[in-house]
Amino acid sequence: MALRIGPGAMVAAAFIGPGTVTTASVAGASSGIALLWAVAFSVFATLTLQELSLRTALATQKDLATLVRDLGRGAWWGSLLVLLVILAIGGGNAAYQSGNLSGAGIGLSAALPIDFAQVVVVAAALAGLLILFDRYRWLERLLVLLVALMAVLFSGLALLLLPLLLAQSPERLVPTFSSGYLTTALALIGTTVVPYNLFLHATAVRRRWSGESVETALRGARQESMLAILIGGGITCAIMMVASALLSPGAEVEVLPALMVAIDRHFPGGGTLAVGFGLFAAGLSSAIAAPVAAGWAVCGALGWSTDPGSRGFKAVALSVLLAGTLFAVVTSRPTVLIVTAQVTNALLLPVIALVLVVLANSRLMPQPFRNGRTGNLLALAVLAIVLLLALTKLAKLLA
Repeated sequence: MALRIGPGAMVAAAFIGPGTVTTASVAGASSGIALLWAVAFSVFATLTLQELSLRTALATQKDLATLVRDLGRGAWWGSLLVLLVILAIGGGNAAYQSGNLSGAGIGLSAALPIDFAQVVVVAAALAGLLILFDRYRWLERLLVLLVALMAVLFSGLALLLLPLLLAQSPERLVPTFSSGYLTTALALIGTTVVPYNLFLHATAVRRRWSGESVETALRGARQESMLAILIGGGITCAIMMVASALLSPGAEVEVLPALMVAIDRHFPGGGTLAVGFGLFAAGLSSAIAAPVAAGWAVCGALGWSTDPGSRGFKAVALSVLLAGTLFAVVTSRPTVLIVTAQVTNALLLPVIALVLVVLANSRLMPQPFRNGRTGNLLALAVLAIVLLLALTKLAKLLA
């Protein structure tokens, strides 16, 4: 069966946003490539949870948000779970959307003589048109193009700078599990294992493989998902390698400007263009994916139609897009919203991971597609680490 590119690329495009570019750069500057293990774990965790998400969706032919609502139907905690999904995915994505659009604006305005606000408005308008006119295939193709652009830019730079990377001191090349780097390691995991991607992927694979048998759809979705997520993880590693080769501890305070200057020293005129276009691609891809994910998640949780042509979907997705655009234009540091989004997502991620494990073993799943012992052990191991991530992030934010 030919490999179909689409839903998995949406997942990769969503988690390779401005936050990932910045976090990977900070990690490279502060600790070299000693935290590549955190990226490897985050890729494993993403593959595990996204497989659960797409399998439950294809086997039941229901969106993840709908399954969450069905699982809690009649229970006292059912309404709370639905409310958490709406607040975290809907409200959280509106907050993060401002960061996505700001990242796109900062990137392109740095690379080209274009005003920041103009880039934000144009990027938002492009995302809005794709949502308004339901151009799903165009959306897929654009996200594939943006992921490919990021892969070429950062991987190319990493290869060119490999001699500088290998010439560094051993402590920047050997894996470290020091508690001093725990926050950075958790940040790397947190920027990759994204809660709304689970909802995004579940609905996207159902649409992409509509009309085919569950077995055929699962095989294709798993192959495509694995390839796209591995590429996304590779981009994160490449960004960390570039920052490690060019920056030293202390540069992480203003890491992106420092990275542009450092690349320019080795490739005159290339630093601003490479980092600028890379940040623009990261911001635009996430800015497109986030409203779509919010629309599917909130509509599914409320029992509304998740069809992108429906009024409810467009209302939710465009509201998220509009809120993010307004905050990106008005202020470049929507601190309160971002912190709120981090808190809600820190709470949501282990809850949704646990719900996925429960769903994969529940009567809602047809028997042939339920989790086996190995699948449960892997998922629970990921859940334990994800829970540690949530508790650590909450402790830091609330300290």
